[in-house]
Amino acid sequence: MAIPSTEVQQLVRQYKDSAAANILQGRPTEALADYRKVVELTPLDSAARLKVAELLAQLGHRADAVREFHHLAIHYAAEGQLIHAIAACKLILALDPHHQETQENLASLSAMQDAEERHHLHEDGAAAPPEPRKPAPTPLFSRLPRDIFVALLGLLEMRRIPGGEPIITEGEHGHSMFILVEGNVRVVHTPENAPPRTLAELAEGSFFGEMGLVSDAPRMASVIATRDCTLLELTREMLTQLTARFPSLEQVVLQFYKDRLLDNLMQSNPIFQPLAEEQKRAIAERFQSRTVEPGTLLLQQGQRSQALYLLLRGRCAVVHQEPEGGERSYPDMTEGAIFGEISLLLDLRVTATVRAATPCLLLVLDPETVKERVLPHPEVRRNLTRLSRERLDRTAAMLAEGAEVRGSFLI
Repeated sequence: MAIPSTEVQQLVRQYKDSAAANILQGRPTEALADYRKVVELTPLDSAARLKVAELLAQLGHRADAVREFHHLAIHYAAEGQLIHAIAACKLILALDPHHQETQENLASLSAMQDAEERHHLHEDGAAAPPEPRKPAPTPLFSRLPRDIFVALLGLLEMRRIPGGEPIITEGEHGHSMFILVEGNVRVVHTPENAPPRTLAELAEGSFFGEMGLVSDAPRMASVIATRDCTLLELTREMLTQLTARFPSLEQVVLQFYKDRLLDNLMQSNPIFQPLAEEQKRAIAERFQSRTVEPGTLLLQQGQRSQALYLLLRGRCAVVHQEPEGGERSYPDMTEGAIFGEISLLLDLRVTATVRAATPCLLLVLDPETVKERVLPHPEVRRNLTRLSRERLDRTAAMLAEGAEVRGSFLI
């Protein structure tokens, strides 16, 4: 006789509560028995199956744990939850590094990535209509050839972070990016002389910290686990190791980084925020890559900007020519800096000279695109006027006090 659904739900809740209490009291065997009851009642409860597998591994029942993780990997893959499938495979290989079937499963996930990409096209090959904006589940992996994809998965490290603990700390120099398998995180920025501000809440499947793969620039925000999290970490050392074997990987990662940086720019910069998503995508496609040597002049004080610049790699030196003939150096601009936009959009003369201090890779937006696609928007013009006034006032105040200028100024 089938148990009514409401009664099943009550029993499941009781067993889960009992399991949680047993874990807190250091009784993993009893907790395992509770979670097995949950799985009997609700076979599709992946979270309960994961707990069963983890407890089996904790108790030393490696073969049984591998079977449970294997079941989960197949289930996640069938449901299209590729990040979870990858994590389950990684857990199997941690218990049994030579598990042949898991090695084959990891390889097959590459084909699923290709299918996921094709899903976004119509049968006639035309692009599907845009959907509401949400993070792509595996935006980096989907670009990798099968052999590189499998090699990368073999290197990824799994990390567990308790709720409330930082994963990334603002101001520190990062060296890795993270994929959120399970849990939730909060992205927090603390402006100078201001309280912390939450920029985003990220859920499972999200990527963050990718600048750490290609840049030595300080982290621009903190990422904090809001509950217990499981993550996959890709470090710069792993990337260097793979690039030595697969030179084409560097270009794939750079393109991924470029797209993410442009996406962040379009979503967070006050100039682009008011635009519709379709307009943002069209503008992002117009950015062109430009490589320059050290000493290359990008902006000349007293002249008008000829482009909007986004610094992808390297550092740029900024110097202000004093009326008396001396020079004042500003802090160098690093990866992620945007400059030239106020002068270009408002047809103002720049107040400082900018040169490449190192070899630099820039993303450059031409003035025609800016004037045709950005400037006509009324709210954009209002934001520009406000930004230019704020920057002028801040720069003037700092120059009057003889203080070192930090942050943006009118260029």
